[in-house]
Amino acid sequence: MTAQGHPRSVFQRAIEHGNLGVAEATLRELGRPTLVELLELTALIAQRDPRRHGRVAARWLQRLLEQHPDLTVDDAVLVGSTLQALGGRHHAYAMATLRAIADEAATRSQSGRLRAPAARRGRG
Repeated sequence: MTAQGHPRSVFQRAIEHGNLGVAEATLRELGRPTLVELLELTALIAQRDPRRHGRVAARWLQRLLEQHPDLTVDDAVLVGSTLQALGGRHHAYAMATLRAIADEAATRSQSGRLRAPAARRGRG
């Protein structure tokens, strides 16, 4: 535990305040970070250090696929495209979609594919 509190609390505050250095340093203290924590860091890197964004986003996608081997190529394409939008004009929409995907991947059964968030379903 750091002088400022539990590492997860310190990490979350660093993410909220856009402090990439503290977020990266604290991440090492978390043990095994969750997909959502790694996504938050990926999004912050997209905003603060765009040169690293592509590599970090690819690692996040790889981790998602490793943890959830039932995902399809369609799922990977959706996630990859959405990761690409981080740091851009539609950053907030991309984060909402990716959080929903990460949450669903963590909680759904092994059968079935990822679905678009509720706001997107029913179109088409």
